[in-house]
Amino acid sequence: MLKDSFFTVKEIADIENGRIYRLVLNASHAIFQAHFAGNPVMPGACIVQIIKELSSDYFGKIFFTEAVKNMKFLHVINPLESPEISALLTYTEQEDEHVLVSAILKNDHTIFSKSSLILKNIKD
Repeated sequence: MLKDSFFTVKEIADIENGRIYRLVLNASHAIFQAHFAGNPVMPGACIVQIIKELSSDYFGKIFFTEAVKNMKFLHVINPLESPEISALLTYTEQEDEHVLVSAILKNDHTIFSKSSLILKNIKD
C-alpha cells in the first residue's frame, strides 16, 4: 500500500462516473530515493498502484489489476518539481466484478500519464 506513505490524499471531488483526487507526494519515500537518488522519478508500477488504491477507495472494494489496456507516459513525475498532482479517474463497470478505469495524472500545467486499466474485485 502506497497511500499515506508514498502519497497522501489532500482533496477529493466527485465528478460524473468518477472522482478527482488531489495528491501530495512524499519525495523522501524510499522508492523515490532508489528511483533515482538526487533525481527522483515515479516508477510506472507506482502509477498503476496509485490508480488501483484510489479505485478501491472509490468503490469500497479491494481490486486486483487484471490488465493495463493502455499506458502513456507523457512526462516524468518528479516529486521535487511537482509535489502535488491530480488523479482524474473515471469508471465504467463491466460484467463479472470488473471495472474499466480511465486515469489521467497531471498538475496545473502538465499531463504526466494517461492510462486505462481493467480491475477485478477480489471476493472475500
